[in-house]
Amino acid sequence: MEIRDKVAVVTGGASGIGRGIALALAERGAAGIVVADLEEERAAAVTREVTEIGSAGLAVRCDVSDEASVEALAERAWDRFARVELLFNNAGVSGGGPLLDATAKDLRWILSVNLFGVWYGCAVFGRRFRDQQTPAWIVNTGSEHSLGFPHPQAGFYTASKHAVLGLTDVLRHELPPHVGVSILCPGVVRTELYGATRNRPRELGGPSEPDGLAQAVMERGMDPLDVGRLAVAGVEREEFYIVTHPHARRYVEERSREILGAFDRQATADSDADRYDVMRIVGEVLAQR
Repeated sequence: MEIRDKVAVVTGGASGIGRGIALALAERGAAGIVVADLEEERAAAVTREVTEIGSAGLAVRCDVSDEASVEALAERAWDRFARVELLFNNAGVSGGGPLLDATAKDLRWILSVNLFGVWYGCAVFGRRFRDQQTPAWIVNTGSEHSLGFPHPQAGFYTASKHAVLGLTDVLRHELPPHVGVSILCPGVVRTELYGATRNRPRELGGPSEPDGLAQAVMERGMDPLDVGRLAVAGVEREEFYIVTHPHARRYVEERSREILGAFDRQATADSDADRYDVMRIVGEVLAQR
């Protein structure tokens, strides 16, 4: 996927990984970059940065948890540039605490941004990409949590990132060949995710103070610009999984061993092991119609 001369939209683009992606896109010669975020002034600052590098920029206030806001974002992007080829569904939030002490409002808030926000972006932009009939790409930001890291004190965040992987995996099998899909799975990055609760809606619990422990951890994370460059390079290589932190391989291997061990002990294959394979069954049923 060629980045040069393409137009991209980046949600959560005012800071952190989103800013890193926007700057990396500009470095690779993107023609236009739409920086979307709840915090429009900060989005405008990133837009100025990408303009200085050489790309045209547009800052748009967008609440990804609101489908109408995402629709308006698409309208603004097409009105400004007449086309979009790249979407980075990057906006995300996190909240800490043990699962048994969490509330339904905690879960609804995290899913409203991390899952519904990703879906709204995929749906609104994906339909346009499908109909546009030119090469396009969607990148959904997951996490090392998507791959097997069971983060204590972040159960809802982990669940949301598992959901993003599932959604993204299905999406890549449903979209036409000219629309590609990736999932970005970073580990700890030096972002302000620890302070995402400052924008939490009142009906879902309202704003709260930043998580001091999470802040101390994240301040030791990878540079967001490095992650942005890896994300853009992954799209150029047309990778589905875009990974950034080598240590996360350990979590993947541990999970794989545990799952395969369970199959070895509980569900060993026989000569007709595929008789319940749902993909095979669907194919046979369709063939009989």
